[in-house]
Amino acid sequence: MAVIRISCYFLFFLLLSCQRQHKQAESFDNTRDTVSNDLLDSLGELAYGNYDAFKQQPNLFIQRIENKVLTAEQRDTYVWILINMAYAFQEHSRFLTSTNFYEKALLEDNTHQILSADDRLTYIYKPLANNYTILADYEKSEVLQRDALQEAHDPETKASFLNNLALLYIYKGAHEQAKVAALAGLKSTSTKSLQLLLHNALSTVYMQTGKLDSATIHNTIALQIAQQSKDETLLPGRISATQQSAQLLLAKGEPQEAKKIVLEGITLANQYYPKKRFREKADLYNVLGESYLALQKPLQAALYLKMAKKQLENIDSTQRTSSYTPIQVFKNLGICYLKQNLDSALFYFTEAIERDFAFQQNITSKTSHLWGNSWNRQLLEDVLHWISAADSLTQNQQLSLLWLTELTKGRLLWNDINRSRAWENDSTEMSKAAAQLQRLYTVRDNLTDDSEIKLINKAIDSTLRTFALEERYFTKKVKLPDFKRFKKQLQKGDQVIYSYFVHADSSLSIFQVKKGQINYFHLAERNLLDSIAHFKETYFDKSPNAYNQDPSRYFSQATSLREDLLPQLPKHGTTLQLSLDNELYTLPFDALSLQHDFLIRFFDIQYINSLLMYDLYDTTTYNQQQISILSRDQYDPPLVNLTFVKKEVKNLRDHYASVHYDDRTLNPELLARALQAESIIHIAAHTLIDENQEAKIRLHQSISADQLRYYSIHAPLVVLSACNTASGTILPSEGLESINRAFLSKGIPGVIATQWFANDDAMLDLTAKFYEQLQALKSPVGALANAKRDYLDKQDELGKNPWYWANMVYTGIDTKIDLHKNTDLSYWLYVWLAFLVVTLVVLWFAKSKNKAYETNQKFKK
Repeated sequence: MAVIRISCYFLFFLLLSCQRQHKQAESFDNTRDTVSNDLLDSLGELAYGNYDAFKQQPNLFIQRIENKVLTAEQRDTYVWILINMAYAFQEHSRFLTSTNFYEKALLEDNTHQILSADDRLTYIYKPLANNYTILADYEKSEVLQRDALQEAHDPETKASFLNNLALLYIYKGAHEQAKVAALAGLKSTSTKSLQLLLHNALSTVYMQTGKLDSATIHNTIALQIAQQSKDETLLPGRISATQQSAQLLLAKGEPQEAKKIVLEGITLANQYYPKKRFREKADLYNVLGESYLALQKPLQAALYLKMAKKQLENIDSTQRTSSYTPIQVFKNLGICYLKQNLDSALFYFTEAIERDFAFQQNITSKTSHLWGNSWNRQLLEDVLHWISAADSLTQNQQLSLLWLTELTKGRLLWNDINRSRAWENDSTEMSKAAAQLQRLYTVRDNLTDDSEIKLINKAIDSTLRTFALEERYFTKKVKLPDFKRFKKQLQKGDQVIYSYFVHADSSLSIFQVKKGQINYFHLAERNLLDSIAHFKETYFDKSPNAYNQDPSRYFSQATSLREDLLPQLPKHGTTLQLSLDNELYTLPFDALSLQHDFLIRFFDIQYINSLLMYDLYDTTTYNQQQISILSRDQYDPPLVNLTFVKKEVKNLRDHYASVHYDDRTLNPELLARALQAESIIHIAAHTLIDENQEAKIRLHQSISADQLRYYSIHAPLVVLSACNTASGTILPSEGLESINRAFLSKGIPGVIATQWFANDDAMLDLTAKFYEQLQALKSPVGALANAKRDYLDKQDELGKNPWYWANMVYTGIDTKIDLHKNTDLSYWLYVWLAFLVVTLVVLWFAKSKNKAYETNQKFKK
């Protein structure tokens, strides 16, 4: 019955959505123009064979027939126009533009079922999935190709998709899956061109796993197939196999032979593709450059790498790179200049990492983003290793390294914030799709049966795919970090900045910025992360006992960690701004020790995912803010009641302009309204972390980070007065997957959350003092720090235990918030009303007494 109930939910949402779309489509069709067959046919001929006709302004070219009323036959022509334009852009290595038109064709075919199953697989699924692979959106590529394998019946078609799937897994580093796909493809095909590609894929798998003999065998087979025929369909595979052969020779330490082989590939590519396949030709020149680097001839290497760069300039001049090839080319150019000119080397490394940041913003799937983060971490790792080997670094060189370090962090968060803003400014269809996803996640978050969860997850996956197609995010203009603004931000105020990068060997790179001066440190202590984990587990787990038993031992460890993590820390200052990385997010820095006292005594402390985040906010001042309070204090066992919540809510309502949403009256509509209001959001409730390390707020219902992702939220500050709202699984370069991060991903400038269990009395005290200080200082960073200092001032030695107060942390940019307090007028109004009531009671009593006296006198008479 439960499964039927959930299915009904799906059907209801689906029918509602379809009805609305149908009504809109009907009303819209009546206002649209028709298109002549002559215009459509002429555009079709141009799209098929004349790339020059639309390469500069493709949207203007298609605008004449887009969103017009088309007959069924005309719609068929329109889809083929889109497909042919997409293919032309793909052939010219313009993969972003190509993907745009393939997705338009897919959306049109999804709506009107125009293409046959085979045509859909061959002319949309296959090239579109290839584009997704090149764009590193691996999750979307894999889903599309697995769907194609399910739909395909022809063995050759299956083999074609298995080859592409193998390439996808090679890019992801999933070597075993790549081998399985390639071997399955070889079993399915008798086509020489496919056999060539599949053997080449296997050669790449074996090379990347260090099995050079096996790699050579498959590469030799691929080359033999290519050389047996002059069939031009074998040419792409032959060029690819030639490049693979050169890379194998490089892996074997034979760069001279590699150089000869790759020159053959370059000759072939230039002969047959003089004005196409620029990325493939750039790849070949890049391998030639690597051959000269291996021969220790950096000047010659730079010459050929610049030829690769010239090939890439033929593609387009947009900032958003459409493959990894330019990134590799610029990285290799940086290597060429390491010994000759460090500034030139840094210039090219900067180009590589800036382009990699922009490239990653094309991606919309989370897992692909995290894979990209891991790839980029290795790139930065190499750059820091190469550059830090220099005897000394100038201020500008250290500034460049800090810029590159910050570009490595928070890329998914940057993407999430930009996408969330785009959704709100997009069409009503996007808003509806987001609302549908939010409803589906709401249902899922409140289920316990595995079969029901599995069923609704299928619906979510399907909706997400449609949502991603409708979104076409990479076609939108995306804000990218600006170096000048970054440099200016470093020089603002008198804050002391520390930026961290955790290396693969657990050593640390640390940057300090103080009064505009940058200092770079490399901490080679590889047991430090273990020490941090032990410190956190000992003193900030489920009990405050460890500190109580031996405070002096605590301060000894806290001092040691502070000396390691905060080198050359001044004795006092205003704000410590900490751009953290990976495991460092779990450490409460304000509980570290300076002069045998807590660090919070000397500094306000602010966490930030990347120093680049300031670039995303045009304003950091918010006036006349009220508070939207969402609370729940009563729970069913095994959850305990939160006794502090009623007092906390009363204090906020008594002192500040606020709206209270109690769980007993809260519903989905009120929740959406509360989150959408341009006011501070204060949530006082339990937060639970399940066996999958997913956190959920328990208000009137469970609310996960996934659900929050699709709400419209406009708060300048979120305060999470609940346990573990800043704890979760570490995401590479992104911090912790937590409720805290979910709000930050919506573009909230700052969030206050807890890193471990909250103590009721301490939470009540800290929260009250925080808002009092916010009213006075208008700075949430300063207000939280002052609240902690005030708390410490009132405690004895054991009461100062950081387990009670250090769990609340502020993450985000610093802002100025003018908290709207309950006015004196309202206070005196209450006093006046009270006085009036008392006066009326006295008058009534006096009048009654007087009446009784008069009656008594009459009786006497």
